[in-house]
Amino acid sequence: MVIRPDRRTDNTQLRAFAASQNILNRADGSAKFELGETSVMVSVVGPVDVQIRDEKMDEATVELVVRPAVGYPATKEKLMESTLRTAFEPVILGGMMPRTLVQIVVQIIKDDGSVMAAAINAITLALLDAGIPMKHMAAAVTCIIDASSKEIILDPTVEEIQNAASTHTFAFDNLHKTPHVLLSDSEGHFDENQYFSCHDLCYEAVDKVHGFMRVAVESKKKKEQQQLLGH
Repeated sequence: MVIRPDRRTDNTQLRAFAASQNILNRADGSAKFELGETSVMVSVVGPVDVQIRDEKMDEATVELVVRPAVGYPATKEKLMESTLRTAFEPVILGGMMPRTLVQIVVQIIKDDGSVMAAAINAITLALLDAGIPMKHMAAAVTCIIDASSKEIILDPTVEEIQNAASTHTFAFDNLHKTPHVLLSDSEGHFDENQYFSCHDLCYEAVDKVHGFMRVAVESKKKKEQQQLLGH
């Protein structure tokens, strides 16, 4: 039996999920997503007026900012911004909101591994909370290939990532019956077979994330309906 740093007993076991929406008053939408100790909060403002230099005549402009848990954004955060924006621009139905701005701010509260996956899941929930039209829901899972054992480990902690030969984050939609990759972010040393093994394992695991997010959104809707009815 495998014993992982946070006492999980299986390499494919995910940490406990937690999520909340509508947590920031000044944003049009907001959400927090937690994977064990990893925690990310996202705010969404929009659609709002856009500066003329950023205006797109036929679709919305998507601006994405990543803020680290401590200090100021550095190269790591800028790279993450670019990756996340590239993943979400095709998901957001920008053509329904031309000449406007959708601003997404990702605040990393704590990074104990798999922070990219947590950010993707939090962005999806925040966009839903803001009522931004989307083609589908994006959900993500991170895995690593352990440097010594060569085994694939799902939802790694920071400690496990330090011993990784490579790290992979995949995001998939919730509509297609076969894998439809919205984001594939890999770093480190790996071969083609290892990459596809990681892809397949993350695709199997992402079902749990999509299921959890569906329940989170439905329970939020129920609460809102009860408040409207005065219960």
